Amino acid sequence: MKRERRNVADIFRVEIRLASSAMRIVRRNLLIVGFFALALLAGRGVTEASLPFLRLRGCGRAAFAPALTKKPVEEKRRSHRNPILHNLGHVQRAVDALGGRMRSEAAKQWNGLGREWDKLASSVGKLVSSRERPGTQLLDDVVRSFRSVRSGDDLDAARLLTACRAHLELMKSGGAALRVVARDMESNLLKAEAPFRTLPLDNKGRRSLASLLRSERDSGAHDGSVLADRSAAMGLLWMRRSLDFQKDLYASLVPADGPHPKDAAMDAYRATLSPYHGWLLQKAFPVSLSQMPSREVFLAKFGGREVEDLDEEYEREIVDKLKSLIATWEPMIDVWRDEFERLDLEDTSRA
Repeated sequence: MKRERRNVADIFRVEIRLASSAMRIVRRNLLIVGFFALALLAGRGVTEASLPFLRLRGCGRAAFAPALTKKPVEEKRRSHRNPILHNLGHVQRAVDALGGRMRSEAAKQWNGLGREWDKLASSVGKLVSSRERPGTQLLDDVVRSFRSVRSGDDLDAARLLTACRAHLELMKSGGAALRVVARDMESNLLKAEAPFRTLPLDNKGRRSLASLLRSERDSGAHDGSVLADRSAAMGLLWMRRSLDFQKDLYASLVPADGPHPKDAAMDAYRATLSPYHGWLLQKAFPVSLSQMPSREVFLAKFGGREVEDLDEEYEREIVDKLKSLIATWEPMIDVWRDEFERLDLEDTSRA
């Protein structure tokens, strides 16, 4: 957003410079335009009588009376001619010289305006380009959020929940195929967020995943390693499994010649979620996953575009961001799992 505001400001500054340059041209050449107008009047045979402003300035016939009485008839005839017509040759040469200078000045100004216009077009192009890719910005936000979660061998619970909330929006943008997974993730996220709000800060002034799990366990909320259904630990356990599933699914989208997302989703489901699902969920989830679209449609949805607008460059950009997300998830999920196992909270019962 800040970058877009800067681009808009640059555009206005360029427009102001363009307007200023145009005004300088007008001011500089007003006198030249006046000479041109005068020459045109002379060329059309305008006489002294038709120029009343000459008389107002004391330049009428009365001003030439003494000279007229002393000149021969031929001179009198010449004196009755318009002085502008008499000196038309001089005026034409002066106008030509002024016109040449005007053309030279205009060419210089035009070149300057052309350069400013190129800068303006470039700024507008960048601004439009940045606004045409809203999905990419969402993917960037998710990657950035998850990168801030890990702190050494621990996870910041506040940042983890914030990142999962941002990722939930990305999942919803993936279309119908991820709706069941997104609904399940949102339900578990709510379980984790409720007790987190009442968790006191640890000795480092933050709320870590370990302190959240330990506080809940020490309160007697669980029956050993069997977690209470509405507990934060239960929500965090299934959130981790959901991200593990999505990690494998998104990894299949990276190579252009990888398996169809439908097949990749079933493989990821069998490895990460199916061992902990009961009979009903094992029937429901595969039905939802069977609606997985093609790789191109998946990438286009994450990129906020229609599939026909997905070019090679944009596809590569989305794939690179997915790779960054996967690389961020892998060590984070390992720390997440280790924390549950260390506190004996890895509930393996089926849902």
